[in-house]
Amino acid sequence: MTPIDEPSAETHDRKIYYGWAVMPVAGLMLIGTLPGQTVVISQFNTALRESLGLTNESLSLCYLIGTLAAAFPLTLVGRLSDGIGPRRTAGLVVGAFCLGTLALTNAVSAATLTLGFFLVRFLGQGALGMLSSHVLALWFERRLATVESIKHAVFSLAGALAPAGIIALIGAVGWREAYAALGVCVAVVLLPLIAFVLRDHPEEVGQRLDNEPPESRPSVRRDRSDDPPDDAVFTLGEAMRTPAFWLLIIPGILSGLVGTSLLFHMQPLLVEAGVADPLKAGALAVSSWSVALFVGLTTGGPVADRLPPRAILPLSPLGIMASCVVMWAASEPWHAAAAMAIYGLGQGWGMAAAGPAIARFFGRPHHGAIRGFVTSAMVGGTAAGPYLLTLVGGWIGIWFGGTLIRGMLVFAIAAIPVAVGASLARRPAPPARPASTHNE
Repeated sequence: MTPIDEPSAETHDRKIYYGWAVMPVAGLMLIGTLPGQTVVISQFNTALRESLGLTNESLSLCYLIGTLAAAFPLTLVGRLSDGIGPRRTAGLVVGAFCLGTLALTNAVSAATLTLGFFLVRFLGQGALGMLSSHVLALWFERRLATVESIKHAVFSLAGALAPAGIIALIGAVGWREAYAALGVCVAVVLLPLIAFVLRDHPEEVGQRLDNEPPESRPSVRRDRSDDPPDDAVFTLGEAMRTPAFWLLIIPGILSGLVGTSLLFHMQPLLVEAGVADPLKAGALAVSSWSVALFVGLTTGGPVADRLPPRAILPLSPLGIMASCVVMWAASEPWHAAAAMAIYGLGQGWGMAAAGPAIARFFGRPHHGAIRGFVTSAMVGGTAAGPYLLTLVGGWIGIWFGGTLIRGMLVFAIAAIPVAVGASLARRPAPPARPASTHNE
């Protein structure tokens, strides 16, 4: 499509912002990652073990290796999106993701299952999820936290409803056919929307970021008077050399690590805690997490558009600390539900603050590469979490007895310095280099 000439101030007010059409597509892109998310893959746990003759340990190891490997190429996907645009990149990713789901359905051994896990985690949870945020960051500035939070909130509801439907589908047609159907549905829904609705940036349809009139500049609530100009642009390397970059992303890495550990090991954690009927208690806990995450996202987004991230981001590690302590002390089903609700609320507020701050702190010309690296780090955290909890729990068990449940206390302690660091995150000074190199 040939870009339309930029509208004049006189005609600007008569044009509806095309970003509001892009937003639901980005939301559906995130929902389309569900076949690569733990909340869906875990529903195939028993079927995979029985079909392939795997133990719990070997299945966990396949998942660990596949997810860790999936984290590494994501920065390259981000760079590709910076080069050819998120629309073309998303089309390639969705097509490859569909093929990846079909590859997993043909797994016949631990090795081929690991390859399948790599493909769906890399292309689904990683690449497609990253692109859904990258797209919104190119269309929104002042409302970025709000629209990101709405997107994630809708995703949390879809994730809460998906398990029951998937279990029914597996019972009706078998796990291979059920998983293949999920991949095909993602492609059938998303590819036409990407081709005919999605656009890379506002200028492509003759508009501007946030639908600002030509004489205006995008603006957000300033993070104190020492902020650099709005047009500061960082490359990935320059962003990584700032303390702010790490203070923004470490809470998210810890959140993914702990949250995946809780979800993956929910039933054995409840058994160790002596909770009656751990299956029902676990289902209640996961539902509580989904509801709390929805609340955290919907309330945190508008606040994150008005306050600096350092005022909100510490709530995520503080929620982790509290939830781990409650889970360690759990003895009743509602204790586990309370622990997951606390975690979900903090996670939602952390997501609302951190994602938009990355675009606002470091600019948009290299946002794909930066977002790709951040997603790699997050995926790595989710991969390491379940296995790390078994290691920590085993080490504690040598000295004090107990296994997984005592590992929750180690995670709680680790969250304290992360909360302190998050409270210190400030917008970095712009890199000292010629303005002509900003868009290279």
